[in-house]
Amino acid sequence: MYTSELLEEKYRAQKKILAKAGGSQEKYFEIVTELANELYKEKGWNLVFSKRNGGYENQNTS
Repeated sequence: MYTSELLEEKYRAQKKILAKAGGSQEKYFEIVTELANELYKEKGWNLVFSKRNGGYENQNTS
């Protein structure tokens, strides 16, 4: 497996966010979205999220 300082830091950050989210994928993405919005606001950048068409792969259709 390839590792580097950058990948290790990315893993630590993702693990910390997942712990904060209590293991919930929905909460994880809410936290990531909030953090991205804060960063972009701080830097004065524009952040536009696109809307996903359709559902999710693991969505139950029955």
